[in-house]
Amino acid sequence: MVIDRTLQLIRDGYPWAPRLRSGAAAVPIRLMGRRAALVGGPEGVRRFYDPRLRRKGAFPPPIKLVLFGPGTVHGLDDAEHHHRKALYVDLLTPDAVAALGDRAADEWRSALRRWAGRDRVVLFDEAVQVLAASVLGWGGVPVPQEELPEWARRLAAVVDGFATPGPEYLRAALARRRLDRWAADLVRQVRAGRLRPAPGTALHTAAGATGLDGRPLPPRTAGVALLNVLRPTVAVAWFIAFAGVALHEHPEWRTRIAGGDDAALDAFSQEVRRRYPFVPVLAAKARAEQDVLGVRVPRGGLVVLDVHGTDHDPEHWPDPDRFDPQRFLTGDVDPDTLVPQGGGDVRTGHRCPGEAVVLTMIAEAVRALAGLEHTLPPQDLRVDMSRMPTRPRSGVVLALQER
Repeated sequence: MVIDRTLQLIRDGYPWAPRLRSGAAAVPIRLMGRRAALVGGPEGVRRFYDPRLRRKGAFPPPIKLVLFGPGTVHGLDDAEHHHRKALYVDLLTPDAVAALGDRAADEWRSALRRWAGRDRVVLFDEAVQVLAASVLGWGGVPVPQEELPEWARRLAAVVDGFATPGPEYLRAALARRRLDRWAADLVRQVRAGRLRPAPGTALHTAAGATGLDGRPLPPRTAGVALLNVLRPTVAVAWFIAFAGVALHEHPEWRTRIAGGDDAALDAFSQEVRRRYPFVPVLAAKARAEQDVLGVRVPRGGLVVLDVHGTDHDPEHWPDPDRFDPQRFLTGDVDPDTLVPQGGGDVRTGHRCPGEAVVLTMIAEAVRALAGLEHTLPPQDLRVDMSRMPTRPRSGVVLALQER
């Protein structure tokens, strides 16, 4: 008999799926009362993005509605998904991502100036503020300077608590409600001509978004589309906290990056998102009864992708828990072995179109930190792998040194 593993997932967090798979491409499980196949590795990634699976109804509503919002692209399929996905692909062009990176670089320089005279800062908290200021300004979203810290904290709160039962989830749900109302109101103001964001910005694009029928999306749905650009960008703060630890533990890479080695910077940023935990698993739903790499899944059953285990698969990433950016300087990487932002095709599949944003935001933070005179004082850097998402407990305290 296949037992239900839902409570075990909640209890174990990131190690849950790799332990169950034990290196297998697919194993039978039961999750949320449904028969399921747990898959991983490049073969599992390719099967997970097979069109025989769909996303609608795959995520538990309490998680989906708080993290992604109602009507989100993450729960769409087929033509409707392709149509909505094009909004993000067309928005996040290489030039647009580069412009966001330039804005982030400016914000980090401003942050470093603000830190002058301070003994210590908490990197995670500072990263949340820098990322929010960067993406809101780039996205054409008007936020008074005095209100920026609060909106930044709300965007981070949604990510921090969406999968954590208790007070954190309540804070996330309340923040989500406030953000949805705010974003929908921004859309209404643009459509009424009271706000005029520049063409090509995230707010302008979301306000002008239409459905398959050519009609404007409802304001709340268009607001969710906007938030699905803002929130994931602020979520990069989790990776930046880990990057701060990696710079401390690997000073040789810090020296290379501070010296202007852009190849080292790119490799370091890639290794941050491979090595450190962020997304544990993803879920899809079977359209019809089918074989999933040897596991029979009924119609309405689940296929669960082991994201964390795939990024730590020793067959493709030797000594996977070792932080080693050199992995990305020695040859091409199979994209189906590196899926921190999902897999599949970016335009037609479910791979995150903001993958380049994540790498750019990590890189700009690492570049700034590598050139900053600082140390990590004694602190609690333990990482609770049962919490999703997780980060070092201290938030990564930087002790600043006078320049």
